[in-house]
Amino acid sequence: MTPPRLPDDEHYSAARRARIATPLNLLIVLASVFVAVVWLITLQRIAFEREQTLASEMESNSSLAIAFEQQVFRTLKAAEQVAAFVREQYRQQGRAIDLRRWVEEGVIREEMFTIVSVVDEHGDIVSSSQNTGAVNYADREFFTAQRDAQADRLFISQPVLGRVSGRWLIPLSLRIERDDGRFAGVVVMAVSPEDVTHFFHQVDLGSQGLLELTGLDGVVRARKIGPRSEFGVGAAPLAWFQRQKLQDTDDFYDSGEALDGVARIVSYRTMADYPLMVTVATAYDEEMVTTLQRRSTYLRAAVGVTLVVGIFVGLLMMMLVRQRAATDALQGSEALFRATFHQAAMGIAHVTPDGEILRVNEKFSRMLGCPAEVLQGRNIFELSDPDAASAAQDFLHEQLSSDSRALSPEIEKTYRRQDGSRLWVCEALGVVRNREGHPDFLVLVTQDITERKHLEARLSHDAQHDGLTGLPNRGYFRQRLDRVLASERSPGRLSAVLYIDLDGFKAINDSLGHAAGDVLLQQVARRLEDCVRGEDTVARFGGDEFGIILTNLGSKQDCEAVARKVLATLEQPFDLNGSPVRISASIGAAMFPLHGHDGHDLVQHADKAMYAAKHAGKNRFNWVAE
Repeated sequence: MTPPRLPDDEHYSAARRARIATPLNLLIVLASVFVAVVWLITLQRIAFEREQTLASEMESNSSLAIAFEQQVFRTLKAAEQVAAFVREQYRQQGRAIDLRRWVEEGVIREEMFTIVSVVDEHGDIVSSSQNTGAVNYADREFFTAQRDAQADRLFISQPVLGRVSGRWLIPLSLRIERDDGRFAGVVVMAVSPEDVTHFFHQVDLGSQGLLELTGLDGVVRARKIGPRSEFGVGAAPLAWFQRQKLQDTDDFYDSGEALDGVARIVSYRTMADYPLMVTVATAYDEEMVTTLQRRSTYLRAAVGVTLVVGIFVGLLMMMLVRQRAATDALQGSEALFRATFHQAAMGIAHVTPDGEILRVNEKFSRMLGCPAEVLQGRNIFELSDPDAASAAQDFLHEQLSSDSRALSPEIEKTYRRQDGSRLWVCEALGVVRNREGHPDFLVLVTQDITERKHLEARLSHDAQHDGLTGLPNRGYFRQRLDRVLASERSPGRLSAVLYIDLDGFKAINDSLGHAAGDVLLQQVARRLEDCVRGEDTVARFGGDEFGIILTNLGSKQDCEAVARKVLATLEQPFDLNGSPVRISASIGAAMFPLHGHDGHDLVQHADKAMYAAKHAGKNRFNWVAE
């Protein structure tokens, strides 16, 4: 029997080495693949978290930029409102306008505006809310710009050193024109750059955060970087100013080389109605500090896993690390978003395209007087007044159908608070779209303007009514008369104007004093109101002159009856602090269409008839001579 052939030593060793090498090579390959996978996942995780943090911070800064833009927009609109009111009063009163008295009496209450002045066509101050002395502004930018302006709009000047206040201020001006369109001067007010960037103190932008208002002329109106304030410097080299020329609004990372070397996450917006842009930025290193710390953790973990022998143990460790890192990243992003969202000085709400509220910040919740958890899930239109809900829905649908990323026009609307009271707000929409360009959700930026609406009503009333008696003034009387005549052009419809001048008022004013004279005028106003119907109008022209519009008269006798009632009423004694006094009145009348076809002619004829009555002996009524 032939014995079996044993392999020789060399062949046996090679086979044995091959059998051993195969699993070792496989383990080495698997280990190499595993290490490569570990590093790939780590680097992807680092890149993913950086992108997520950047996206979260850009979304936060974008919301703050919208809120800052709204604050600037409201400030400028308030300036336009006050300037327009002052301009109209200057047109009526001329150089007799007294702005200092208006401030003392509270007619002008905008504390943000350092000074309000009226400047004539030569640059000299006519009236001012402060004691200015002799000051000429003919060389100022705001004066020359309005002098050469082709349109009636607010001009926002570059910061200048005030000649009255001695402080750096941003002048805001509005052109004054004569009736023929020629330049007649400007209304100018000023706001300090620090007040413009006061929004910086209402949010936490970090020690290197930036808030900036820049003109499209390339000059910074106001800038705040941490505790440092700047203004009047050039903005042309800055990345956001260059980008604005191509795109009205954007969010991006900026290296900071053109400013101060600090890398920042920037959001800017170009204002629609003014040649300005707003910029909000936070320091990249401050916002990324948590992400950078986790990056170091990931890298150390990857090195450790690379050294671990045991594929399954290493895989398990990586799974645990990834799971924990993902959880930390999500929690960190959510915490960052909540912090910036709730720190905003404006009310902010995120709603679906159908109006369902997704989330609101604390300011919005306080404005509505309703907890955030109660508001969440409700429809935003249910919170509006019924008469405002339909218009708000149309406005939302209009913005959804637009492809523009610019901030929507601001609308004024009302909400009902939880206690039932009315809340007036200025509101604008920003549409957040997904990668396909479809609306994802909307950002509502809301500011409480209830006090401003009350101010508008007060200014409107003061501009049309006499401050002493509360009666309509001469200007409102003329407007009312024009409306009455326009509605009474039908045959057979008569209207009349009574022009009333008190007899003996000057003697009482001189003997008892102006205070007693004012009380007498107030009592006369009340008696005249008692002499007419609700559809008629009683006005004080000034001094001791009054006017009455009588509508829907059947004949001249109806007018005469009212005039004689007025004479009889004013003949009755008046009680001035216990002292009985007597006066009378001279009354002139003109009737439409018998004595004139427009308001100017009727008032002029009634005035002449009044003087005829006074010259005829007073205490009588007289028609205009036909």
